[in-house]
Amino acid sequence: MSIKIQSARYGLPDRHNDVTARIQLMAQDSNRTIAINNESMGGDPAYGHGKTLTVAYYGDDGRLHMTEGAEGSTILLGDESHGLPGSSQWSIG
Repeated sequence: MSIKIQSARYGLPDRHNDVTARIQLMAQDSNRTIAINNESMGGDPAYGHGKTLTVAYYGDDGRLHMTEGAEGSTILLGDESHGLPGSSQWSIG
């Protein structure tokens, strides 16, 4: 089963890029590790500021999950937290 990305946003609360389609493409073929940087996210929506990637997605367990990570870190899209540097994860529902 593949992960279904519900939404993904990269940047600051008031200046961000919608990267939902980009993250969905990255998550295909069981690639669940996402490097967070301006290049992989398609640009810099807030030059000179530290940015965050926030992703809401349906995991293999069919439940909605949310994870986020800081620019320069890596997140892992899965059904449970994997403790990667700069990432946190919540299960919703």
